[in-house]
Amino acid sequence: MAVSQKGWATLIEANDYFEEERLATDHWDALTDNDDKMRALNFAYNRIYYSPDYSVPAKGDETAAEKIILIKAQSEMAYYAILHVSDEDRRKGLQAQAVTTAGIVKEVYDKDRAAKIPIPPIVEELLAPLIDADLTAMTMIDLDRDENESVDTKVDDF
Repeated sequence: MAVSQKGWATLIEANDYFEEERLATDHWDALTDNDDKMRALNFAYNRIYYSPDYSVPAKGDETAAEKIILIKAQSEMAYYAILHVSDEDRRKGLQAQAVTTAGIVKEVYDKDRAAKIPIPPIVEELLAPLIDADLTAMTMIDLDRDENESVDTKVDDF
């Protein structure tokens, strides 16, 4: 049974992205089974969609402009997964066991990042325009009021 599409990028769209826009594609190209590529794309969709750091539209709810960005982000996340997720799983397993240093190469793990799921910088940059500015900024404006005070009036002076 073929692996179904769960994300924004179809297999054709992801292949087009890798053929037309990404310079290094060795790890994507090495996957000769389309089901493996689709699993990587589904992994990428889940990692992005369920990340607490982003509020992205579900598949089918995106605008045309958002879809272009999301296809690229999902494809890049899939490439990261193909290349790094096995190592990430091992390292996160060590961190879950409270290991802070390990190995012959003297790896040091930041215990404060043990629960943080990595998102590669290129994916973060691609998703940056989709972050709702209203969630990151606060402004104050004068509202219609019954009294003659402005927002600058101190109300904590007794």
